[in-house]
Amino acid sequence: MWNPVRAVLRSNSQRGIKIIALSLMLVILSALPIMLITYFGEADANPVIAGWLFAAGAMVGHIGFLIGMLLLIWDVYFAKK
Repeated sequence: MWNPVRAVLRSNSQRGIKIIALSLMLVILSALPIMLITYFGEADANPVIAGWLFAAGAMVGHIGFLIGMLLLIWDVYFAKK
């Protein structure tokens, strides 16, 4: 079975790109419960736990994106080759 996390980690990309890709996967996975509840749930459903899960996952994902961008900038412009 194909594992996307292992594929990202074993790729031949820079470390900043890998962290950005993993952060995007985290945001998508944290948004999945609220999307499924909205699509398949009742019309008057109030998914509080799914909302908090998405908020926390989005926050951690954005922090990971920022770290990935800083690592990418560091590797491209400031790292000695």
